[in-house]
Formats: sequence, structure tokens, C-alpha cells
Amino acid sequence: MIESCVGRPLFLVLGSSTRANLSIRFHSKVSSVFSQRAMAKTTPSPSLSPSPPTPKKVRHEMELFGDVRVDNYYWLRDDSRSNPELLSYLHQENAYTDSIMSGTKQLEDHIYTEIRGRIKEDDISAPMRRGSYFYYTRNLEGKEYVQHCRCYVPTSGVPTSVYDTMPTGPDAPSEHIILDENVKALEHTYYSIGAFKVSPNNKLVAYAEDTKGDEIYTVYIIDAESGMLVGKPLVGSITSYLEWAGDEALVYVTMDDIFRPDKVWLHKLGTDQLDNSCLYHENDETFSLDLQASESKKYLFIASESKITRFVFYLDTSKPENGLVVLTARVTGIDTSASHRGNHFFIKRRSDECFNSELLACPVENISATTVLLPHRPR
Repeated sequence: MIESCVGRPLFLVLGSSTRANLSIRFHSKVSSVFSQRAMAKTTPSPSLSPSPPTPKKVRHEMELFGDVRVDNYYWLRDDSRSNPELLSYLHQENAYTDSIMSGTKQLEDHIYTEIRGRIKEDDISAPMRRGSYFYYTRNLEGKEYVQHCRCYVPTSGVPTSVYDTMPTGPDAPSEHIILDENVKALEHTYYSIGAFKVSPNNKLVAYAEDTKGDEIYTVYIIDAESGMLVGKPLVGSITSYLEWAGDEALVYVTMDDIFRPDKVWLHKLGTDQLDNSCLYHENDETFSLDLQASESKKYLFIASESKITRFVFYLDTSKPENGLVVLTARVTGIDTSASHRGNHFFIKRRSDECFNSELLACPVENISATTVLLPHRPR
């Protein structure tokens, strides 16, 4: 919801923002190093200060459990970011802010330049080995977004490891740009990729794209080499929770009307989104879902959590059609999380009695046979 601050500056970033596009707006108490004379130069005279824009009041009633609540500024909510009257008001707020803060513009520019000067803009992330490829993101000087890249390095029959380092210098492999966010962002006033997932066989990439800033994503699947779109995009109230379940299926999470992640879906490549199967629906509005892949990529963990309770399902990525299996039970007051290695699941469990948590393990083939590896220690 877009909220109004009557009589005060309202800050809105209508375009995109990244680490290289820093926007600094602030009110602060000026430290003693600034003299009263300096303050006089940067503080507008009260008689010359513009009046802040005042939003109109439109009565809007909301009823819940028999209680009626009135919000006169509900009209300022616009999830589509398209209401001309609302956008006009926000532009007035921004203009008012620029006028009030005009005396600090030189200081803002100085701080902005100093912060940006401390950033190494031309940089890459730590390359991650996956099979015959190293994956990483690249930042370019003067650009706001990253490039998603990979390099092909033959394995030569030697087992790969996440500890492998990518060759550099004369021996560096040629770089392939899978997706350039700078190019994609040219088509939009806002652009963000919430998830970028490579299929286990390194042939496809699924990424979640947000072009409005409302954190509702559209999922695209592309060929990792050509960049060509594969199938139709997945649309709707999709979150950035997205994982591969093998080479031919995706698992993703959608939200309900109050933007609560509540459903987990299985999408098989080559099928219509309407034919996707719902793996789980969390009906309790005090719980929300999350999704993550195990480090081994053999399992996906779907968790449902509230304030003090969290329970976990798992999905075998080699058999996604088998659906979810309960790994930890739903017990009020018990919070669990899971990981996988070898032939075991590892479960961290916390409760009022085990407030410092305890670590358990169970065989993949017999999840009821849990063994405590690290018991709870009260101190």
C-alpha cells in the first residue's frame, strides 16, 4: 500500500535502483561542526517555504469481524501503479521534497560521489562450479544492472567440486552472457530479477522477473546458450520462490489476495500452466510458505511457518510426480528446518524447551528413525 505523509516529504523512486544508482534523501540533526551561519545558508526562510501538497479525503470503510474501520486515504493504494490522480499527487510530493531539500543538494551530491567512489563497479561475483561450467554475475562500470554469465571448463573426467577455482589470465575460458539485465531493463521503468535458476543439465534457465516493483513475478524459461524463450511464461501472483525439480519440471510458490505465499505448484515443461498441479495449499492465514533446494539438489524443502511454528515437507526432484512428503510434523511451538547430505536428512529443531536448538539426523529411507547429533544446551 502507498501511504501518505501529510505535510511531510514523501519519497518515491519511480525508476529502478541498484547499488550503482544510489538515491540519498534524509533529514538529520546537523552536528556541532556546522555553524549557525552555515545552517542559515541551507535552510529556506519560513516565508519562502512552499506549502506541502494535501491529499484529498475519500471515505472508505472496511469491515472485519463486525468492526468497521474508516481509511480516508485508501485511494492512495494503487497496486497497478497506473492511477493518474495518484501519480500526479506523488509527483507533487516529490517536487515539494526537492524544494525543501534544495539547500542540501550540494551535500547530497558530495556524499553520493564519495559512496560511489568506494564501490568497485567493474567486478564479478565469486564463480560457482556446476558440472562443466562456472557461473557468476558481472557488474559493468556505469551500468545499473548485472550480467548473468558462465564459462565452459571441461571436466576431463575429474570429479568437480564447489571448491574448484575458475582459470584466469591467458588460460581463462571464453565468457558466455546468458542474460544481460541492462538490456532487459531498457524496456521498463523498473526492473528486478528475483530468482535466476539453472537446470541440473545446464541447458535451461528459469528466472523470475518483476517490472512494476510489487514483487509479483513472471517466470521465463530460456535456452542457456541461445537465450531463446522456451514455452510460455508463468504468470499470476508468483513469488520469487522458484526451483528446478529435475531437468523438465519447475516448482514455484504463489500468493493469495493478501500477498501471503500460500500455494506450491509443479509445472512440467511443455504443458499449459492451467494444467499445473498444486502440491500444497496452506489455508491457515497465520502461516506462509517458503521453498529452497538442498545443497545436493536432490531434494526441495517446502516449509510452512508462523511466529513460533515451522514444519517441513520434502520433494524428491527425481520423482516430482510423487508429490510432497512430510519430514517434520506440524506441532505448535516447534520450529524446524532441514538439509540433506549423503543418505540422511539433518533437522534443526527449536522450541521453548530447546531454545538453543538441537540437531537431529534421520535416514532418507526411514525418516521416523531420528537420532540426536547435538543435544540442546541451555548455556
